[in-house]
Amino acid sequence: MSFRNTLTGLLLAALTLGAAAAEPEPKKPGGTTGAAKKAAGKTGGDARSRSQAERTCALTLTWWEMPVLPEGETMELGVQGERDVTPIYPNAMTPSGTILYEGPANVAIVRKAMLPDPSGKPGAKPIETWVPFAGFNLAENDREALVIMFASEGAKKVMVRKFNINVEDFPFGGFDVLNFSKTRLVCSMGGKVFYAEPSGRSRSPLIMTKREVVNFFMGITDTDGRQKLIYRAPLILHEKNRRLYFVLENPAAEPDNRYVSYTIIQHVSGHKTIENLRGQRANPPSPEMTPAPTPEPAPATEAPKKGAAKAKAA
Repeated sequence: MSFRNTLTGLLLAALTLGAAAAEPEPKKPGGTTGAAKKAAGKTGGDARSRSQAERTCALTLTWWEMPVLPEGETMELGVQGERDVTPIYPNAMTPSGTILYEGPANVAIVRKAMLPDPSGKPGAKPIETWVPFAGFNLAENDREALVIMFASEGAKKVMVRKFNINVEDFPFGGFDVLNFSKTRLVCSMGGKVFYAEPSGRSRSPLIMTKREVVNFFMGITDTDGRQKLIYRAPLILHEKNRRLYFVLENPAAEPDNRYVSYTIIQHVSGHKTIENLRGQRANPPSPEMTPAPTPEPAPATEAPKKGAAKAKAA
């Protein structure tokens, strides 16, 4: 098993233990033709008669790592909403492609598939439809959510975890540490100290209001009570970015390489809210008037000064 796969397995185990109690278990996606018809057929009827969706959210989906598919196989995904399916095109650890979700609290991710014609007539062509793929739950206060998908066995098994990123609670200029190790982490940013508990999410007290280079330190407390530095680096932070900083632990690794980190960075220019997504839906841009998008410059990568933490920026 590769080093990255080992870390993914460790993270999945940590997420299962840390998040299962906090979020209700989503319904298991089915794989039968009947379930596929149900997923594909929710395009009107009772849903259209409702005056308000159970959940409304600016929903961003990404892979932790792009799944490796068998040769010749493709994957088209979508999110089943109240009225229809919204196609999604997730990349790895990238907070882009936000969609407006309006639908049940239990969100269904679906996959496009070709199924035999139910008529059973000889020579009948297969029918293209959406079939259940994965699912997760949105809480009542999830107005903005980041969803990370973890795949194994060529995406035959998929685990999904949702993180609330409401801008009121996670502002730009913010820095959150998601500690998926079994050890309490001691963190320091710009001289402000905070703690990241095991299987938890902690926020730095330092909220950036301008662009600065900030010294970031992360350490653990040994069994003898002494603090040990495991990572340090100068980070380029500013008020137009917000970061989710994932820390993983590989107990089998040497002490100096035991902790590894990955980062998701969202820039304010890519931030989508329910309100502006509704505006885009109501006023789609004219194809003739749509300017070519200007690519956003990639953020600088901070090299670790000590320890094995590795930054992976979106």
